[in-house]
Amino acid sequence: MDISSFINSKDIRDYHRKIGYEYNAVEAAWLVSQCHGKTLEEKHQAWQWIIDNMPDMEIVNCGRWVSEKGQTVHKVLADYMEMEKAFIERFKDASGGWLYTYKSFNRSLGYGCSSYHWGGIFTSFDNCLKDISETIEADDSDIVLIERQLPDEGYKAGDVVVDLFGRILSVTTDYSKEENEDRYYLGHFFDELWFEFPVPFKRGDIVYIKNKYHPDDHTPIVLDSIIVPSGEDKEEYIKKRREHGDTSDMDIWGYAADVEWCNGYNGIYNDTWWNYMDAEYYREELTGFNRLLKPVSNWLKGEFGDGVDLLLAGYHHIMMEEYLSRAVPVLYTEEGLNKAGFPAEGDE
Repeated sequence: MDISSFINSKDIRDYHRKIGYEYNAVEAAWLVSQCHGKTLEEKHQAWQWIIDNMPDMEIVNCGRWVSEKGQTVHKVLADYMEMEKAFIERFKDASGGWLYTYKSFNRSLGYGCSSYHWGGIFTSFDNCLKDISETIEADDSDIVLIERQLPDEGYKAGDVVVDLFGRILSVTTDYSKEENEDRYYLGHFFDELWFEFPVPFKRGDIVYIKNKYHPDDHTPIVLDSIIVPSGEDKEEYIKKRREHGDTSDMDIWGYAADVEWCNGYNGIYNDTWWNYMDAEYYREELTGFNRLLKPVSNWLKGEFGDGVDLLLAGYHHIMMEEYLSRAVPVLYTEEGLNKAGFPAEGDE
């Protein structure tokens, strides 16, 4: 089985194939768990293949939740699949008076909201799936989250994520610590692992993080550092993360220029993004304030030498162009704009 096919990033997937990277059982299991494009059935098949074909090994790179530390990956995977199957069976069982609802995730946050709760309450899981298939258009969404709860109670017991064909993609189990402590901790297992995988990206590259729920959103980011933040001792940082890190620490650091991302601010800002294994090269044309990322990228790559004068001049020039472009009135003819002093088309 080609475990690299479960990597979300095409560029990292191709890079691992190019260098012939060989995964151990824990790495392979985690990559399968993170995959956006495979069904849960396909993930279970892959985990079973790992059990049957890859050498077993002790799990040592757990973070805060340590119940699986010291166990072997084969046992954990077997227990994990059993837990998910048991949860799905009881999630579909509506005999206790459970009612089902669902929400879809917009393919882009540019639509104005991230998700949409559809009207309707359903007395069975299958009826809920039927309404999903008849209601949601593939152009709008391809991921739907189903929840259930009891009448007059606010408690929601886990959830199931499906595609528009009704195939289960992932689940969030609902075992409480009081009900089943082992499964309570096991449900967090994959989130509590940290890895240092080889990646093709370098400082100054422009990338974006693939979004499972909003696949049409491609926010360009100029990469400053990946896996290990700038200024940190690499060996010490990796040692610390292997002992106490988790998947939320698998980050990239860099610069972005989202339009009006905070209080109307337009321009470059520095931030941290998760998860570096979902990063891909940004191949689209930079437009608007995102054009600011080009001089920043070249500066980080060392294209300007030790000086910052050209970087600052380019940044200032692009900012002025963008601000001026937003100062042109709308709903006027070109003739009217020319009379007001705005340049004729082609004069710019």
